[in-house]
Amino acid sequence: MKLFELTHTETPDELNQINQQLVELLSADMEEMDRYQQLNSLIQSRDTFIRSYLPQLSEENKKLFAKKELAVNNSLKEMAQRLLKSAKDDISHFIRSQAATKKYK
Repeated sequence: MKLFELTHTETPDELNQINQQLVELLSADMEEMDRYQQLNSLIQSRDTFIRSYLPQLSEENKKLFAKKELAVNNSLKEMAQRLLKSAKDDISHFIRSQAATKKYK
């Protein structure tokens, strides 16, 4: 995922920093469990920030920001679903390999 996929013209600086951390995390070479925990933490930080930021905006700006954030949120959701599918595939492969190993013992 690229930073430009998470930012838009209405992205405030603090949210942009969280987005940058997300991009860095997704491109980092680290253990998957650590990545999932940090990803969850950053997504929660992002949600908390957005919830506190929205009441500060005028109705017109709130609608504009929400419309643009919806597209970003959909991208994050798709990315999370791909990660979940990948994790499920890895677990399935591991279980099948383990069963095959037990067969040959």
